[in-house]
Amino acid sequence: MKSHKNKGRRFAWPRIHIRKLRSGQTVWVIDTQVAGERIFRRFPTAQKAEDFATDLRAQRQTEGEAAFSIPAALRIQAIESAKMLEPYGATIREACQWYTEHVLKYRTAPTVAEIVERLIADTRAAGRREKTTIDLRYRLGTFAKSFGTRKLSEITLNELQEWANDPTLSARSRRHMLTKLSQLFRYAEKRDWCEKNIATYVARPDVPDGEPGFLTVEQCARLLERAPDHDLLAYVVLALFTGIRVAELRRLTWDKVKLGEGVIIIDGSVAKTKSRRIVDLNETARAWLAICGRRTGSVVDPVNFRKRNDALLRAARFGKPGTETKRERVAGITLEPWPENAMRHTAATYSYAVTQDAVRVSAMLGNSPDVLHRHYRGLATKADGERFFRLRPAADAAEKIVAMKAVAND
Repeated sequence: MKSHKNKGRRFAWPRIHIRKLRSGQTVWVIDTQVAGERIFRRFPTAQKAEDFATDLRAQRQTEGEAAFSIPAALRIQAIESAKMLEPYGATIREACQWYTEHVLKYRTAPTVAEIVERLIADTRAAGRREKTTIDLRYRLGTFAKSFGTRKLSEITLNELQEWANDPTLSARSRRHMLTKLSQLFRYAEKRDWCEKNIATYVARPDVPDGEPGFLTVEQCARLLERAPDHDLLAYVVLALFTGIRVAELRRLTWDKVKLGEGVIIIDGSVAKTKSRRIVDLNETARAWLAICGRRTGSVVDPVNFRKRNDALLRAARFGKPGTETKRERVAGITLEPWPENAMRHTAATYSYAVTQDAVRVSAMLGNSPDVLHRHYRGLATKADGERFFRLRPAADAAEKIVAMKAVAND
C-alpha cells in the first residue's frame, strides 16, 4: 500500500521523475512551470522531492484562488503582454518593474516649462548676475517652446538630437544651447524629476577656433582720439591696455583703480568668474587715466552707454562696410569692421607680443596660459606691440593727435 501511495503521488502535479545519472547516482527531478516561470530542481532523495512538490501545490492553490478573482479583461491583457514579451525572454513582472522605475516614478514631475521657471528662479535666488538669468531664459525658453508641456523623462535622445540640429542656428549657438540644456537636465536629475542627463549624449557640432580679431595701432589711435568726445576715455583705455572685460568695466568703480599703486582690484562682485584678481597698470594706461577728469563713482557712466559707444565706434570709422552715409562718402571715409571683443583681444595680442610672458598676461586677463598660447601667440610682432604701448597722451589735444598719428604710422 505504501508503495502504491507513493507511486500515485509521483504522477500528481508536479510530476516527480526518477533519473539515473551517468555517475550511477539516482536523483528525483521536478521540471514544471509556476506563474510562467520554469522550475527545474534535482533532489538526492524521494522525500526531499516530495516536500518541495508539496510546497508547490500549496503555492498553486493560493495563486489559483487569487486567479479566479482576476477580471477577464485583465487576464486577457496578461496573456497578450506575455506574448509581446516572449521574443525578448522577459516576464510580465520584469516589464512592470522596469516601467514602474523608469516611467511611473516621474509622472508627478513638473513639466519642462515649470522646471525651466524653477531653475531660473533658483539661479536668481543664488545671487547669479542678471545677464546669466537672461541667457538662461532665452536659451531654455526656446527649448520650452518645443517641449514645454512634456516631462523631461518622456523626451527621447532622438528628439533632442533633432531639436539640436536646428539649421537656422550657428554651430556656436547650438553648442551654447546644448550647454544650457544639459544644465536643465542636471537640475532635474538632482531633484528626481528625470532619470539621467541625456543631453550629454547629444552630438555637439564642431566650432573651429578662428583667430581673434584685434585692432591695428592706427585704429587704436583713432579710438583714443575720439573717446573723450563721448565720455568713454577711461573705458577705452582700460579695455585696450589691460584687457578688462566690457561687463567687468561696467561694474568697476574708481575706488578700485589705484593709480598711485599702479593696480586695479577686480573683486568678486565685478569679475566674470566671481574670483578676485589684481590687474597691474602699465605706464601707458596710467598716463591716460591721469588725464581723466572725473575719477569718482562708476568708471563707465551707465547713462546711454550703448548709444555713446555706438557713436564712438562710428566716429572712429568702425561699422559695416558699405553702409557709409552720404556725408561719410564725401569725406572719403570707408567703414571698417569692428571685431568681436576687439579691445580685449588687442590688449592680449600686444601684451603677449611684447612680454612673451603667458603667465603674466593671462593673470591680467583672468584666463589660462593655455588659452593665451592657443589664441594670441604670433598674431603681432614685438615691434607692433612696442608701437602700441607708445600711444601716450600729450600736453594738449592738438599735440596728442599728432603724436599718436606719428606712433601709429612709424
